[in-house]
Amino acid sequence: MRNYSLNKSIMLRWGIWVILVSILFPAEASAQLVKEIELYNGLCVKPRGTMPVDAKGWRHGDCLQFTPCKDGIKGFETKLVLETDSTAYIRLPRKLKEAEYEVTLKRAAGRQVLGKTMLKVPQVMPEGTPVSAHRAVWDAPGSAQNSRTAVRKAMEMGIYACEIDVWRTTDGKLVVNHDGVLNGVRIQNTSYDEIKDLKLPNGEKIPLLSEIFDMIKTPGATINLMIEIKRHKTAEKNEAVVEAVVDLIKQYGLQDRVCFISFGYAICEHLAKLLPQCVVYYIEHMTRDTSKEGHPFYEGDGIVELSKLCLAGIKGISVGYGIVPVRHPEWVEISRREGLKLNCCVFDGAERIIEANNMGADVLVTNTPQIAQRIYLHYRNNRKK
Repeated sequence: MRNYSLNKSIMLRWGIWVILVSILFPAEASAQLVKEIELYNGLCVKPRGTMPVDAKGWRHGDCLQFTPCKDGIKGFETKLVLETDSTAYIRLPRKLKEAEYEVTLKRAAGRQVLGKTMLKVPQVMPEGTPVSAHRAVWDAPGSAQNSRTAVRKAMEMGIYACEIDVWRTTDGKLVVNHDGVLNGVRIQNTSYDEIKDLKLPNGEKIPLLSEIFDMIKTPGATINLMIEIKRHKTAEKNEAVVEAVVDLIKQYGLQDRVCFISFGYAICEHLAKLLPQCVVYYIEHMTRDTSKEGHPFYEGDGIVELSKLCLAGIKGISVGYGIVPVRHPEWVEISRREGLKLNCCVFDGAERIIEANNMGADVLVTNTPQIAQRIYLHYRNNRKK
């Protein structure tokens, strides 16, 4: 009977202790501590360098434990250095092995497995790929594609460039819009007076290219423009829009602040002839999976041999994610051998953006410029160290 009473007393005390722990640490032991986690899978890192880690709900004092997913590799634990409540970075150890790690957040008595991430440790850190915002920063509050607000937000972000799209009206005005039709009006078949008061989704009027030039010419502005000249319906219209854009660039003295992108080979060829100092990226020949045994072949409209691009003075190509690097990563090396610059267009989300940086692309066009700029700065800053 005494043993029973003693065991009962011990069990009662144990139960009270468990209740006290649950009261003191009600959420920390099991609940989700952070959400919207980004571990930047596949990022190149360097020993004793830094690495971004983002999630909503970081707190001062949080630590991350990196546990390797295979035997024979030593894990590590490191404190978070908070930038905001959703962005942070960690300092990496001196002895760091390339591997996949499971990452666990440690906060007081609480634990949360955040996921797995592959850390790549190259001999030479990539330089990082400068960022161009696709149609400018259009998804921010109060913004719209190709709007003045979108360009202004790109300037405020400090990124390398923003990509905009240009059409020419029947009376020779250059306007900025992605689609050829705005509010039911076909731009290339219309005078400027007929479209100048048409509104973008954010309420702004359609901008002139000259107005965008005025913005990037303001004192202290450093952003560049990647200008996509849209294909018009006739060769004469294509020549006219190219010549009008080039004349305006020369008038503003922006030859060192612009590059070009186009699906039209004749457009690219004409641009390269008129502005040989500027980089022109040709799109069309890499937008379709035209391959034999892993190598591009050149049959059909718009498919041009890489060597022909070089002879025409076209200095770059745009590569799409679906074809390059997913199906034909070897095409990157083929283009490099020809001396062509690489524009990754359009790469969205952290993993695709990381791939572009890892392959050493010259510029990256993206709808997620905030993430792309964060990754670019990681590479640039760690390369300097």
